[in-house]
Amino acid sequence: MTKEEYFEKFEQIAKLFSNKDKIALVHDLDADGICSGAIAFNAIKLLRKKEPDLVITQSKKIPYFLSETIELLKKNKINKIVVVDMALDQNQDSIKQVEEFAEVLVIDHHSDYNYPKNDKTFIIKAQFVNEIDPSKYPAAKLVFDLFSRVVDLKKISWIACVGLIGDNQLEQWRDFVEENAKLNLSSITEFEKITHIISSVEVLEPKKLNELLLFIANSLAPKEVLKSKYYEFVKELDLQIEEVINKFHDSKENYPEIELVWFEFKAKNNLKSAVINRVSNELFPNLTVIFLQDKGDDFFWISARRQDFKVKVNTLLEDAVKELPTAGAGGHIPAAAGRIRKEDKKKFKENIISLLELKK
Repeated sequence: MTKEEYFEKFEQIAKLFSNKDKIALVHDLDADGICSGAIAFNAIKLLRKKEPDLVITQSKKIPYFLSETIELLKKNKINKIVVVDMALDQNQDSIKQVEEFAEVLVIDHHSDYNYPKNDKTFIIKAQFVNEIDPSKYPAAKLVFDLFSRVVDLKKISWIACVGLIGDNQLEQWRDFVEENAKLNLSSITEFEKITHIISSVEVLEPKKLNELLLFIANSLAPKEVLKSKYYEFVKELDLQIEEVINKFHDSKENYPEIELVWFEFKAKNNLKSAVINRVSNELFPNLTVIFLQDKGDDFFWISARRQDFKVKVNTLLEDAVKELPTAGAGGHIPAAAGRIRKEDKKKFKENIISLLELKK
C-alpha cells in the first residue's frame, strides 16, 4: 500500500466508528502509551459522540493481549478494538484470537512484523506513512496526526508533546512542541514534569495508570495534571532512581572494546527504564547500555539503550534471546526491552558480547 492508501483506509475506518459499536481502547504503559491512549480516547469520543466503552490498561508491559484482556473484551461484547503504541503484530496468535469476534485497528511505531493483511485487522505503522525512522515518530504524535485528519484535536495537542518527550524525541519535534507549548500557555519544562509524573505512577502505582490516562484525557490544560494528586509520586521515584544510580556507579561493568556498559541490580519496583534513560542520555549516549533488573520473580527484566543509532538495540536483544526458552524482546533502534529466565543469564550475556564483537 502507498502512504496515501494507508491514510485513506485509516480515515475510512475512523469515520465508521458509531455509538452503536462497542469499542475498546488498549494502550502501552509508558508515557508515550498513556498519551497515545488519551489522544485516541478523545478522538473516538469526538467521532461517535461517546467515549470508548472500555479502556484496558494491561497488567504487564507486553506486545500482545493477555488472556484476561481477551476475556474482558468478550464479556463486554466488544466488536472494535483500537490498540496504540503496541507492536501487536510481534505476537500474532493474540490478534487471531480477537479477530474471531472483533475488528482491530493498530496504530504503532515499532518494527513491522509483517502480519498478513486481512479484513479484520488494519495495522498502520509510522514507517508506512513517514520517511523518518519510526523510533523518532512516537505513537502519541502518530495517533494525534492520524486522528487529526478526521477530527479537530488542537485542544489536546499538548498531550502529544508530553508523549514525544516521554519517548525522548524532543529534538526531532522541537518546533511542534514549542508551538504547542505557547498555544497551551505552557512550557517544555511543564511537559517534562508531566512525563515524569506518568513514569512515577508507572513505576510506583501501575494500577493507577488507567485512572491517570482518563484524567489526562479529560484535562483541559497541562497545569491540571501538574496540580493533581499524581504529582505526589514524583519525589519518591526520584529517591529510588538516585539509589539505583549510586549502585550503578559502584558496580557497572565496562567492556570498552565492544562499547558496552552492563549493569545488574535488584529492586521490587520496575525502575530499569527510568534509570537507564538517565544513564544513557546523560552519561553514555554513544555506548550500548544494558540493564538487567531482578524484581524477585523467575526472570531478569532487560532494558537496552544506544542513542547514536550505531547499534540497533532492538535487533541486538531479539537476536540474543532467540534461542532462549520463554524469553522475549523488542523495541526501537535506540531503546529496547525484554526478559530472560534467570538461569539463562550467562548464555544471554555471551550472546550479547558475541553479537557486539561481530559489529566491530
